[in-house]
Amino acid sequence: MEAGTLKRPRILKKTHKNLEEKCDPLTSLPEPLLHHILSYLTMKDRIRTSVLAKRRRYMWLYVPCLKFSPMKISRSKEVAFINQSLLLHKGPSIQKFSLTFLQPDAETHHVDSWIYFAKTRNVNELNLDFNDIRHVHRYRLPHFLFSMTSLTVLSLVRYLSTFVYMYCGSTMKTLKIHESDQGSSDSLLSIGGHYIASFELVTTMSRKYYLIHGMRPLERSSFGCDKVNYGQYETGKENTVFKILDSVRHAKLLRLCSRYIQLKLQALCRNKEQRLNCLLFNATCLEIKTGLTKGELPGISCMLGHSPNIKTLIISIEKIHAKNLNNNSEGGEYWKLQEPIFVDLLCNLKDLKIYNLMKNFESKEMSTSEDFIAHLQNDMIFLRFLLKTSKVMERMTITTFKNVKFGRHSESKKFKLLFQLTQELLAFPQSFSSRSNIIQLKL
Repeated sequence: MEAGTLKRPRILKKTHKNLEEKCDPLTSLPEPLLHHILSYLTMKDRIRTSVLAKRRRYMWLYVPCLKFSPMKISRSKEVAFINQSLLLHKGPSIQKFSLTFLQPDAETHHVDSWIYFAKTRNVNELNLDFNDIRHVHRYRLPHFLFSMTSLTVLSLVRYLSTFVYMYCGSTMKTLKIHESDQGSSDSLLSIGGHYIASFELVTTMSRKYYLIHGMRPLERSSFGCDKVNYGQYETGKENTVFKILDSVRHAKLLRLCSRYIQLKLQALCRNKEQRLNCLLFNATCLEIKTGLTKGELPGISCMLGHSPNIKTLIISIEKIHAKNLNNNSEGGEYWKLQEPIFVDLLCNLKDLKIYNLMKNFESKEMSTSEDFIAHLQNDMIFLRFLLKTSKVMERMTITTFKNVKFGRHSESKKFKLLFQLTQELLAFPQSFSSRSNIIQLKL
């Protein structure tokens, strides 16, 4: 009896250990992989996982990615939590450091020390999201930020400083700036990036001066507008826009949103005899987000005509606002008139990708094939224009928007209508040798 009772604790202990391992399948994973999984969590959630297994009790202290998101606690407790987390962190280096600020007073007082902590741990990627804080223009980024020898990626979201001077060091390869309306028409954004390989700017275009220089090594550039009233900042911006475009014309990949095209490229088209003849883009890949509305077409035509090296063209269809639906009816006729101009311009285009075709059919129900083709008429004429003017086209991939309503028997009707769409595309005249696999339609 005694021997039996003595053995029971061992059996129970072993059973308990097996149950723990069974409930926590991550325990057997190697430590670098566990660190990678934990890096996707915020610091608060990461600490919570420490109670799941003994092995994970102190693992959060060594994860090389630190992410602090807004928490629903008082300012003083939030600041204390960040300070204590950084004080306890044991990792020798940091790959990514992300901060999101909620209140202007408490956080900005400590921002310098938090950034300096990231500097001492040789941070590679720094993400600062100011989350539309009012009065944050009082805070200026410390000068040592741009001289960090380890920093390769800097992302500033909704940063509102009135005067911003950025001279990026030799190690910084990626710069992302997403700014909100800073409310000052005399503000300045000046960027010197002699080593920047990837640059992204999302702006309201309410600043008076945008100075971007020294970006010759640039490989990827992306420009977008946020919360801009069409035409509000168009007057007098031609010279600024020309300088911005000229500073990134060496980029191999160029991304532009629909508002950027309408507000800026269209303004340049008015003076193309004086300006655009000397502005040629070296991009081999051009990506445009557009609703293909009438107001955007001159800008799209302008970019295609002044990008002679394009091999890949990506068109991502955006949702058209109700007020612009009426402006979309004359697009087909526009591209017919452009065909003679583009006889020798798209001579390198090989790969065409169309994303979210039928994006603006979301609220409509396609009952007949005639109704379906009629709603696609303008988009089809644009595709016809590209197929006809591209002499070396090798592949056209079309991805359709998924939330289109096809009425009764939706699945069978959808495939039938999409088959008809493919037949329509194959019937288009093409300037290159016809191939059966030139068009790929993805549902």
